[in-house]
Amino acid sequence: MMTTIFYAYLFIFGLIFWSFGSVLIFRWRSWKKWIIWGRSECPSCQHTLTTLDLIPFFSYVFLRWKCRHCANKIWPLYPILELSMWVLFLLTWMFLVDPNLIFSFNLVEISKLILFLFISFVIVIFTFYDILYLEIPDEILIPSIFILFFLLLVSSTVKDFNIFNYFSIFSSNILNIPLINWVIWALLIFSFFLFQILVSKWAWMWWWDLRIAVFMWLVWWTKIALLWLLIAYFLGSIFGIIILIKTRNKENKIPFWPYLWVWIFISLMFHSQIVNWYFSIL
Repeated sequence: MMTTIFYAYLFIFGLIFWSFGSVLIFRWRSWKKWIIWGRSECPSCQHTLTTLDLIPFFSYVFLRWKCRHCANKIWPLYPILELSMWVLFLLTWMFLVDPNLIFSFNLVEISKLILFLFISFVIVIFTFYDILYLEIPDEILIPSIFILFFLLLVSSTVKDFNIFNYFSIFSSNILNIPLINWVIWALLIFSFFLFQILVSKWAWMWWWDLRIAVFMWLVWWTKIALLWLLIAYFLGSIFGIIILIKTRNKENKIPFWPYLWVWIFISLMFHSQIVNWYFSIL
């Protein structure tokens, strides 16, 4: 009974964030005053949409992917975004937290759930925003960095409240303190991306990529972080080459961050399986 009730709450919670995510992605760039509170409208006929038109994913299906007022097709990216958000929320519950501890109201496990749901939400926002506009807005990125850093600070200072399973390879106890450990790895990953910027002379990355790198390292506490980075770069290169071959345009800009975001979640969920597979082929 408790499980059913929780899934119902998680579904409703997902519905709210689906809609909010769409608002951030498709309205933020326009800087409209109604970015949060304004009424949604059809991009084709500008008709103000009602609740019947705005039920995440279900409206798209029931209305047969058309606007109810002008019959123009609804952009399929909307339901893809909404489904992506829900899938990550569901995977978070299935793979990243212990449901038994959640139902027993364990504060640390509930905090982990909130942390992973927040990361899931931000990852979807950044991924689709980068795909659409080839950038990630600082107005969303920087607050996300501060939120994660605050949680890391709390996790480092409050006894028995370690919600970050950090990547520790140091023998010194001081260096293995979560906050200090993160600072060291953040500097390393920051230097790695800065090196790419300097070598490519701004062709591969830009200054704002360094801020994304800081956010990524706040998330990046899995034990296979370096392996995950190599796989993400490898897959990104393959897809980039395919796109360049098809378009035959070397000036094409390719969103690279989505490959890294996807592999963040894959590495979080299946790090043990990936490590076992990796060492089995060596």
